[in-house]
Amino acid sequence: MSDITRFTSNRSSLSFSFEYTIRYYLQRLHLRAQLAFISLQAMPRYPLRFNQVPPLFCEPYILRGFRSIHQPWSYYFKSLFHKHNETMNVWSHLIGILYMIHLFFYYNTRLNFFENAHSWPFAVSLCTAIIMFICSAFAHLFHSKSENVHMTCFLIDYIGVSLHGFGSGFLHIYYSAPQWFYEKIEYQYVFVLLILGVLACFLNCFAQYYYHRPYPPIKRICQFFPCGVLWLYSIAPLCIRLYTSNIFSNPALICHLAQIILFLVGATFFGFDVPQRFCPGLLDFVGQGHHLFHVCVYLVSVCQMHGVYWDYEEFQSIIDQRSKPELIFCAGSMFSLIAWDFVIVCFFRRRIHKTYHLD
Repeated sequence: MSDITRFTSNRSSLSFSFEYTIRYYLQRLHLRAQLAFISLQAMPRYPLRFNQVPPLFCEPYILRGFRSIHQPWSYYFKSLFHKHNETMNVWSHLIGILYMIHLFFYYNTRLNFFENAHSWPFAVSLCTAIIMFICSAFAHLFHSKSENVHMTCFLIDYIGVSLHGFGSGFLHIYYSAPQWFYEKIEYQYVFVLLILGVLACFLNCFAQYYYHRPYPPIKRICQFFPCGVLWLYSIAPLCIRLYTSNIFSNPALICHLAQIILFLVGATFFGFDVPQRFCPGLLDFVGQGHHLFHVCVYLVSVCQMHGVYWDYEEFQSIIDQRSKPELIFCAGSMFSLIAWDFVIVCFFRRRIHKTYHLD
């Protein structure tokens, strides 16, 4: 009887302690968030409004926080630590770079990239994700220097978009596709993926060159359509897998479903200029659609890498029985896409320079 009393007493004290601890940590979290918000509001900010910069640098429903043009390169680098309407875009992808590099070394200890040929598609996809984040962070940090730099930066950004779509599909077909689908379409799938990657880069660069501000809706269609086709093709192995499986019984499948939903949510924010469409000027520094899209892309990459790794763990015996992928095929396909994208960017950069007489 005394043991039961003691147990009841201990359980009630443990419950109280647990509730107190949770309440304490929630209070601390709230305080830190409040301090971070206050610090963000107090950060030095760039005060230029949309009517004080050339139209090329303006975005719909964004009214404040623009940086001056034709400043030294150091001005734009230092803006990394100040508040402007691109700060979130830059930092979300700088964090992505660091996390993908961390994952590269983390998964190397488990997959042994340098000796395990079956891990090479994983290494290639991590490299394409890192390049995508680098291109995006670079573009959003430095594009305000001049009209010429602005156009060039976002042409480079499209290289990252093209590579990320290719790397995602390469990852999905090798590790997450059902075996019958992999055997039926492996090399053809990668070849089509390569073509779609080149097409996405080309059409995005063409839209950047051909259309002028204020951009007509056809510009976004020209950019989003090839990217959407590339994305749909890259997730085709995941869709087949999700359709034929019990999703909530497997953490890898939950990650795959999450990355699809997150990408659709982010693309909706970006494509329809929400939520800033409903409150122009209120979300200039934090919370505009482009910011939310960047955060979603980062979370998509995180879900993708962890989900695919869990697939590899589950199907390792099947994957190891396949013919080993050749390094020239894995790395060569990535470098060939980079080469084609680089040629496209150089071509359109020259056309832009001649057409707009940019310095």
